[in-house]
Amino acid sequence: MLRLLLVAGLALSGTVAAQTIYKVQTPDGSILFTDAPPAGSKVLEEREVKPVSKPAKATGNAPSRPITLPGTGRDPSVPVVAPRVNSLDTAMQEIASAETAVQVAKRRLELGREPQPGERLGLAGGGTRLSPDYEARVASLEREVAEAEARLAKAYAARNAAR
Repeated sequence: MLRLLLVAGLALSGTVAAQTIYKVQTPDGSILFTDAPPAGSKVLEEREVKPVSKPAKATGNAPSRPITLPGTGRDPSVPVVAPRVNSLDTAMQEIASAETAVQVAKRRLELGREPQPGERLGLAGGGTRLSPDYEARVASLEREVAEAEARLAKAYAARNAAR
């Protein structure tokens, strides 16, 4: 079993060094790019693909201690993004929460427009009208929607400022 794995590893390491890609035309006339031409196909082109070389290792003339900005102790090559990312993440979470609050408030308003028992008053002529309690309840639901939309606008402003 170990020999089989060793042979497979050596075989794969050889294919990593260089690989041939074939452009072939199949019997039905379609063009296919493959590493193994299928039987009955016509090879139109062969290309040797070389692997991407790994970057060279650093030479021995690197400084013995890290370079830092005076007074900060911070490496100038590393950008400072953590506070910005955290504030941006917080702003995005607030936007998601505010959008949910707007949807909930709008849904409550939609459902709250239906008069509740006791919110219709009879008129002398036989009709009905909505009571002041109904109007106060709907006005309260409309205020909730406006407050949720204001919260969402504030969250968008905070997100834009964090960018």
